[in-house]
Amino acid sequence: MPIFERSDIRKKKRIPPYIQIILAVAVICGIYMRSCWKKNQANVIQIKNIEITDYTPGNIDIRFNIINLNNVSLTKDLIIKVYDQDDFIFASKLTRVKIAPKSNKRYLKVLTKFNRPMTIETRLTHATVEIHTN
Repeated sequence: MPIFERSDIRKKKRIPPYIQIILAVAVICGIYMRSCWKKNQANVIQIKNIEITDYTPGNIDIRFNIINLNNVSLTKDLIIKVYDQDDFIFASKLTRVKIAPKSNKRYLKVLTKFNRPMTIETRLTHATVEIHTN
């Protein structure tokens, strides 16, 4: 009757050096490709003509244009910030927009939640719209 020996599962085996080199090169190439992709994403979308059209004690209306230079439709998260006369953030909003390919579209977003209460002396000076990155 033949005797079978079980191999010891707890025994550690080394990864061969050529596989270690291949894995290291693959990781470096992946990091490089991701950084190139992230840099290129900022050039595909342009945000222009940002203006505060109206503000009341209950809401702030922001208008802006988004130009998509890409051939595919994109869904992007935008962060809108409104500043007061002291350059403090008065209100901010995170919103998602779907942008058609090769389009120039005008958006109107309404901010209803403020960081501070609006008083008579409050003057809103400018707003910014940026692509939100995680």
